[in-house]
Amino acid sequence: MAGCSDIDRSSTTVDDDCDLIPSAGTEPVAILWNTKDVDSYVYGADGEIEDVILNEGKFAYKYTGFDQAFPNSEDFQRSATTGRGQWKHKPTIVVYERTQLIKNTVKKFGNARVSGALFMKGTDNDSILLAGKDVGMQLVAGTIRASNANDGFFVMPLSTPDGDIENESGPMPSIYDGVSIASTTAMLEALVAAS
Repeated sequence: MAGCSDIDRSSTTVDDDCDLIPSAGTEPVAILWNTKDVDSYVYGADGEIEDVILNEGKFAYKYTGFDQAFPNSEDFQRSATTGRGQWKHKPTIVVYERTQLIKNTVKKFGNARVSGALFMKGTDNDSILLAGKDVGMQLVAGTIRASNANDGFFVMPLSTPDGDIENESGPMPSIYDGVSIASTTAMLEALVAAS
């Protein structure tokens, strides 16, 4: 049995040092950009994203909140047409404001396709993920605000588009510049529109 739990992890890549297990959950921050504004991604040796280059004059947008404000998940399915594996990236953003400025931003989400960095707990090389790299994500149709639920805040689920054609090529890749999480975070923060 593994030294970190009563269940054998069936892995030879993780030793019995329980301190090395990545922390679960998310940090209260996401940095998103319009998918069409990406000029290119720079890839590292292991396939992680080392840099995000946006087209000239384009910016990302930072969303902050509480830890529970940025849950995300990934789904796998098979194409009914081709039989190939398909991946769906599905983060949710909870916006704890109801101002007109926020409503204007939510309106933009309704017409946009976005990609972005999702921050996970921990400081390992895999603690920042890129969602929507290939085809982007859209606001999922349905109720995003109800006056008698969630204190009337906006709950905006994003997802890879539905259908049998547009899907992500795999799970969310890591964003890591090869130096540190601090410098990777600084690189992403530099994409954010100046206030």
